[in-house]
Amino acid sequence: MRLQPFRHASLCAACVLLCLSAGVRAQPASGASSTSAAAVELTITPGFTGDDPVSVRDALAHKLTPGKTRTFAHRVEDLIGTALPKTLHDPAITDAKLSRDLAFVVPAPYGIRYRSKIHVMTVDVDLSDSDHPDAVVLKKTIMGPRGRKLVVAAEARAKGYIQNIDVIELDTTTRKHNKTSVRGRFGLSEAAFEAAGDGDLALVLICRVVPPYLTETVEHSDPTNEEPTDITTRTATLHANIGDVWLINREKGVVLAKGLHLVK
Repeated sequence: MRLQPFRHASLCAACVLLCLSAGVRAQPASGASSTSAAAVELTITPGFTGDDPVSVRDALAHKLTPGKTRTFAHRVEDLIGTALPKTLHDPAITDAKLSRDLAFVVPAPYGIRYRSKIHVMTVDVDLSDSDHPDAVVLKKTIMGPRGRKLVVAAEARAKGYIQNIDVIELDTTTRKHNKTSVRGRFGLSEAAFEAAGDGDLALVLICRVVPPYLTETVEHSDPTNEEPTDITTRTATLHANIGDVWLINREKGVVLAKGLHLVK
């Protein structure tokens, strides 16, 4: 079988698909506005947890793992895919069911202040940490004991002072600026504050993952006398564009504010 005619036929099929997809995009749905996209619908309920960063990371890691056996049919699919707009054909995201807005919930126990005299709530929350100052930390899990002030470097491994640190962070870099703090200011009556503005406050980051979607690094630190712990840190970075930031009371399922700003 000669491959050249087949390749030509595949390209023709890709062109047909491209024309069809363009026609579909050009026709707005019945009753919908052709000039603006529909607003993101997100329902906040009591105990709202949003998307699990671990599940998102694992879904992307599964889809983006290199070295999988690729058949001739896969290569034909890739050939067709190159002719389609990226937003219409992105198998790494579509197959992982992540071609939608994600909502990550980050606790905000500090940095939120209510001024009762003027009925204003201010938000100034840094979502990074000292070990990851250039990204929003979505989840950090530390497993294993730390040997500081308990042993010296030579004894750390033998006595079981071994830590595995799992970090999932969100890279929101735009124009070479790392935005990791959320700020905002809005009016809130004292009655509304007493009803919903105190307690289990959290920030909801509404975003969509963008290329390269996921990058991962693993770092290992041998024990030293200053830090007598054998430490392995796995950092998964989700790359995303932030669409909006909300302040909510998770326990009560109440939205206090939308449109907060992510700043440097």
